[in-house]
Amino acid sequence: EVRFAARLVDTPTAELHSEAFVELARETAADLGANIDVLEGESLAHAGLGGLWGVGRAAIHAPALVILDYPPPNPTPDTKTVGWVGKGIVYDTGGLSIKGKNGMPGMKTDMGGAAAVLGAFRAAVRQKPKHRIIALLCLAENAIGPDATRPDDILRMYSGRTVEVNNTDAEGRLTLADALVY
Repeated sequence: EVRFAARLVDTPTAELHSEAFVELARETAADLGANIDVLEGESLAHAGLGGLWGVGRAAIHAPALVILDYPPPNPTPDTKTVGWVGKGIVYDTGGLSIKGKNGMPGMKTDMGGAAAVLGAFRAAVRQKPKHRIIALLCLAENAIGPDATRPDDILRMYSGRTVEVNNTDAEGRLTLADALVY
C-alpha cells in the first residue's frame, strides 16, 4: 500500500483530479466491503463545509469530502474507533495568492496526506481489525477562476465559526479544519 500511495502522489493532476480520486475511493470501498459517503460540489456548501467548498469551488473538477467507514464484523459497545483525515489538494496553485514560478512545480504532491490515508485504510481493512476505522479525504484543487475565494472573503466553517481569508494559499488549514470537525 506504500507503493499505491506513492503512485498516487506521482500521478499528474490531469489524471488524478478530485473526481478521479473520488472514483478511486469508491473502488476501494467496493473492493473492501467498506461503507462510503461522498459530499461533492455545492453539497459541501449546503452541508456547511465552507472551508473545503471555498478552496475548491473554482476548479473544473468539484471538491469533495470522502468518508470511508469500516465497521468491524462483531462490534460491541466498547469497540474503539480510529479516525484518519488526509489533505488531498490535487494541485495547489496558491489560489488568487498565486505561487511563483519556483513555488508551483511539484504541487501535484499536495494530496500526499489523502494518498497516505487511503493507502493506510486499504492496508488496515485487509487485516480485518476488531476496531472501527473511519478515513476522511479532503479533495480539492486550489485553482484560479471567477469563483475563486479571494483574500478578504469570509468563509463559514463546519464548526459554525467564520474565517476571514488573508491568503488563499492556506488551503490545507481550511480543508482540514472542516474535516476534523466533521
